[in-house]
Amino acid sequence: MRKLITYIILFFSFFLYSQEPLFTLVDNSKTGIDFSNDLVDTKEHSIFLYANYYGGAGVGIGDFDNDGLEDIFFAANLVDDKIYKNLGNFQFEDKTKMSGIINNGSWSTGVTVADVNNDGLLDIYVSCELYDDLPYLRTNKLYINEGDFKFKESAENWGVDVDRRTRHSVFFDYNNDGLLDLYLLNHPPNTGNFSPFFGSDMTLPEYNLQLFENKGDHFIDVTQSAGLDRSGFPNAAVIGDFNKDGWPDIYVANDFDAPDFLYYNNKDGSFTYKTESSLRHTSFYSMGVDAADINNDSHLDLMVLDMTAEDNFRLKSNMSAMNPESFWKVVNGGGHYQYMFNTMQINNGNDTFSDIAQLTGTAATDWSWSSLVADFDNDGNKDIYITNGLLRDIRNTDADKKIADIVSKKINDYLTNNLNDSEISLWDVVDLEELLNLLPSQKLKNYYYKNNGNLKFSNITDDSGLNQPSFSHGASYVDLDKDGDLDIVVNNVNALPFIYRNNSEKNENNFIRLKLIDEKPTFGTKVSIYYDNEFQYFETTNVRGIYSTSENVVHFGINKSKSIDSITIEWPDQTFQKILTPKINKTHKIKKRGVIKNINSSSDKKTIFNEDKSLLKHTHKENYFNDFDKQVLLPHKLSQLGPALAKGDVNGDGLEDLFIGGASGQEASLFIQNENSFSKIENDIWIKHKSLEDVDATFFDSDNDGDLDLYVVSGGNEFMPNSSTYLDRLYINDGLGNFKFNRDLLPSNYESGSVVKPFDFDADGDLDLFVGTRMKPWNYPEPASSYLLVNENGKFSNYDSSTLIDLGLVTDAEWFDYDNDGDSDIVVVGEWMPITIIKNNEGIFTKEEISTNLGCSTTGWWYSVEVGDLNNDKLPDLVVGNLGLNYKYKASVEEPFEVFYDDFDDNGSKDIVLAYYNYGIQFPLRGFSCSSQQVPDLKDKFKKYDIFASLDVQEVYGEENLENALRLSVNTFESTALINNKSYYDFKTLPNYAQFSSVNDIIIEDFDDDEINDILLVGNMYHAEIETTRNDSGNGLLLKGNGDGNFKEIPITKSGFFTPGDSKKIISLKRNQGKLFIVANNDDRLQIFK
Repeated sequence: MRKLITYIILFFSFFLYSQEPLFTLVDNSKTGIDFSNDLVDTKEHSIFLYANYYGGAGVGIGDFDNDGLEDIFFAANLVDDKIYKNLGNFQFEDKTKMSGIINNGSWSTGVTVADVNNDGLLDIYVSCELYDDLPYLRTNKLYINEGDFKFKESAENWGVDVDRRTRHSVFFDYNNDGLLDLYLLNHPPNTGNFSPFFGSDMTLPEYNLQLFENKGDHFIDVTQSAGLDRSGFPNAAVIGDFNKDGWPDIYVANDFDAPDFLYYNNKDGSFTYKTESSLRHTSFYSMGVDAADINNDSHLDLMVLDMTAEDNFRLKSNMSAMNPESFWKVVNGGGHYQYMFNTMQINNGNDTFSDIAQLTGTAATDWSWSSLVADFDNDGNKDIYITNGLLRDIRNTDADKKIADIVSKKINDYLTNNLNDSEISLWDVVDLEELLNLLPSQKLKNYYYKNNGNLKFSNITDDSGLNQPSFSHGASYVDLDKDGDLDIVVNNVNALPFIYRNNSEKNENNFIRLKLIDEKPTFGTKVSIYYDNEFQYFETTNVRGIYSTSENVVHFGINKSKSIDSITIEWPDQTFQKILTPKINKTHKIKKRGVIKNINSSSDKKTIFNEDKSLLKHTHKENYFNDFDKQVLLPHKLSQLGPALAKGDVNGDGLEDLFIGGASGQEASLFIQNENSFSKIENDIWIKHKSLEDVDATFFDSDNDGDLDLYVVSGGNEFMPNSSTYLDRLYINDGLGNFKFNRDLLPSNYESGSVVKPFDFDADGDLDLFVGTRMKPWNYPEPASSYLLVNENGKFSNYDSSTLIDLGLVTDAEWFDYDNDGDSDIVVVGEWMPITIIKNNEGIFTKEEISTNLGCSTTGWWYSVEVGDLNNDKLPDLVVGNLGLNYKYKASVEEPFEVFYDDFDDNGSKDIVLAYYNYGIQFPLRGFSCSSQQVPDLKDKFKKYDIFASLDVQEVYGEENLENALRLSVNTFESTALINNKSYYDFKTLPNYAQFSSVNDIIIEDFDDDEINDILLVGNMYHAEIETTRNDSGNGLLLKGNGDGNFKEIPITKSGFFTPGDSKKIISLKRNQGKLFIVANNDDRLQIFK
């Protein structure tokens, strides 16, 4: 019995032990830390005067007394800064009183820890801001460490006693001279709604960020000569060698309408601004930022935070709609494309980045501050910790309106009764507490995302032990107890700090830590480890997240691996050092002994594709048309779907020639291929038809005379329904490449088309046509009818088939024998459509959905389809391009993405209602402002943003109204391969890298001569409505087939295939030597790859 009880006790002990969360919040009674960054609003300084009044402050980590334990510095806003000595075992001693830390009433925000004078002792630079009328209270402080927790404030002696409202700073050796230079994130006046600076020019040179060069015993301002004299609204910065040229670059996260700054180091003491060429978009209210190799490919990625809420209520109540006019003003004014979402910028390895925050599920974490990217569970993948919360919701729309009304009324009433009193203060008339009480206050949980590898993350906040509601701001990671895992320190507003003990030593994952030692600074050191066919990369840097400095130790978790093969260290002076089979589960002190130069100079840079930018120069020029003027709540524009692209030997010389369609207002172009060049052939007919929108084209012999004629699909959304501008065109070839237009050869189908595919479906010896219709202009998403055109001696007529009536919003199609009965069927895909088969039974066509093992309808936003044998079984498989998984819209069988379409307010025009699921409830996708713009009755019905935000889609529009509306659903947005198993198709989702964006066109071919077909994809959708981040993260992609229907992505650095534009078409074109792969981009240049 006693033995049984023992077993039971052991079992439950093991159960409880195994259930322990990753982190434990250490009680402050144990830590001895009594610091609290307490904030209170007063008439002299409040949220109404300073917009960042609730922004909090940072944490500084460093071993200030060199005893081997990392100590903590807390910055404070209204209360005193404090510094604590680490006594071990999560106990700390307050050393502030005798340390020399000065608390003179200044508003401290950022803490930067570094050895400024290379004496082996860590110094501290504190950034101060606020106080527009008291410059001495916003003067930064430099504490030079004199040992034994004694510091001397020396900012003036060193020339960095700056009073320019510095939010944070970062030390780095920008010129590689062995001395740490200083970059200051200076702010313009931080204007609240009632600040005297409100509305003033925030771009004055006096507000510029600054770079100071370290001359050994003082700093000098080199901002202008470095090319960094630019102002913004910087919240955070991170330094890293983003292009891997051996020199440190700069990323600055800017708030408001200033773009984030990405500067590449020119290696000559200057920098070049590269935001627009390297980043396709950024966050709008950029907050904290960290740089780390998220996907273990040896390139530094970026995690930038914004303030969009995850839950529907806070999303719709605290953020008013993006104004299109304001959005485009920012873009056209040099602010680049900015969206109110977090961005996870994955480094493509070619000086460009792709944001995949929507793909990873990390795009919305509410009012976020600090992002820390590190391997917190020691499994070999870097996780993400995010702090968030704001003392009061200053962007609550209803409260903002109410406050404005109260202030306006009280001032007007006072002036009416006191005509001669012009010297009053606002707060003499308005009750501060009354206004503050109107602002909601809600503590929020911080976020923790576990990196599962392969760009997949899980939000495990509630199970991590990091789920205490708070107003959290600056944060740092550090191994406080020297047990080999990363603990977390968080600076909270109006609460004691969080000191989290990491418990991952109990999961038996292994680690290795490196403490780098050199007489010169080690920031910028690159460390790579190799073990068990795995690879990891780490680059040291000074500050991370926001306002804060984390430990300066190289940390790698290696999961269950028992050994490390080797470590390669590249020091800042670009010398290399190699360490073989180091011991694991240990912190190694590594002294610099690097001597080897250019260790990677002999690496093979040959790629599969090479772009030829000189062979044929052509640019598609899109005409301007605002689709949203016709339908306010369109999810995306429908007028930017070109250009058409077609190939064929039009002059009988054995070389394939090229047709490129034009947008409305741009003539089409025909290029004849010569032996080593292309010649443009002029033809008046292209000019006569340049008002039309060319969206697809094909060369085929329409009249059986032995040469190729040209069919061009007219499309777009800029012309009124049933306009003649939507009539397709057939151009007849005279055999020499000269084309004439004959209107009488085609029926009058006034449809906005998308695709044309020739095939002799009636087996009479001439080619017939399937013509897909993209939409009914100005009536999205009403299903449109597509057509079969039967060829009768070169003249075409509509084939009588009811199957194609209201087929849907067709985007692509292919002919192939689906049912293996000897005649070809059609696979058709489109937006809000399932993958559809139009079965051909001796000229009788019927419609059915493709049979798959998906277990549900295949409805998606399908944009392309291609047929090929993907597994060498002689059966036709399919590759189908969808919207992708890196978009704001999400869909599943349980929670589909839907649209309702009807005249909900009985005003004679139909309304679009997009609906999504949030925590199991279906809500209108769009917010109160834009929804009531489409349906004005909503303003009278609900009146408040909070009310609208709390209602589901049925409560807003009425259950009966929705039941009577057109209703379309999407179950999946994944691009996929469909493997033919004879009786059904096996649905195989393409790799995550193929889900970065929409896939608009596909080539299936064996690109590496292994007798297995590979896939080449192009895509993107640049024309989303402005509240949705445009689908611009696709780069084109080569997927290598492995023979069983699965594929592996080939990085851009190896493939050489890079198409970052709004790529609509790709074709392969034969030439005497090899092939050309030609990519047509909307409103951009043509790309040609060899």
